[in-house]
Amino acid sequence: MPFLFVLLLILLFFPYLLIPFLIFSVIGFLFLIPYVIIFNSFFNVITIPWQILKIAVDKRVRKNHSLEHATVNVLEERYGRSLRIGGLAYSNGFSLSGPDLPSHYEVLDAAREGLYRMANGETRLALHPRCGTSIAAANFLFSLVFIFMLFFYKHLSLINIAAVFLLANVLARPFGLTLQKFFTTYPDIRDVDILDIYGKPQTFSFPFEIIINPNRTYFIKTTSGNSFFGFYNRVKLG
Repeated sequence: MPFLFVLLLILLFFPYLLIPFLIFSVIGFLFLIPYVIIFNSFFNVITIPWQILKIAVDKRVRKNHSLEHATVNVLEERYGRSLRIGGLAYSNGFSLSGPDLPSHYEVLDAAREGLYRMANGETRLALHPRCGTSIAAANFLFSLVFIFMLFFYKHLSLINIAAVFLLANVLARPFGLTLQKFFTTYPDIRDVDILDIYGKPQTFSFPFEIIINPNRTYFIKTTSGNSFFGFYNRVKLG
């Protein structure tokens, strides 16, 4: 404690002593950037296909992923603009969160409408351009091309890296939508039933969390199969 107190006083009265430390930090950061990119690229090339494959083999997750997108698409149709909403799909439902997320009544109604419309042929609702799959696609493409350049090009410059980054982002949208269509969503959700919606508590024994993280979070629970709940929902919507 005394050492930290003395150090704090020195920095308070002699702030110029920080200049060498800042210069050293910036140089070290710039020196490490290529190595960080190389490590991250190899990591993405290995992990992203594995993550996509895990979703692809679980049809329940893919169906809930489709319903998650349909819910967001319906909400954005109603509000006439893009909403800052993110989601995650699970085998027993999906969660939505974000600063633009409306009340749970609207979310549940949008989920039911999305389910009804998809069951009646509007399979386009299963896809969303801002899905995390598209972000993963951009990262994968950048990493793949970067590794290719690393092995086959003798000179690697910031211009080359920037060009790869731009190319990956241009191709990410069509590539991401293709991944969604064939691997991470499943538009035939006629056997999916919406059971209920649950709100995530705003506080977790931490004061003023609602100020720090005011985003709403809901979990929409679903089930697959011809259950009484599904029959009730279909009759109500029909």
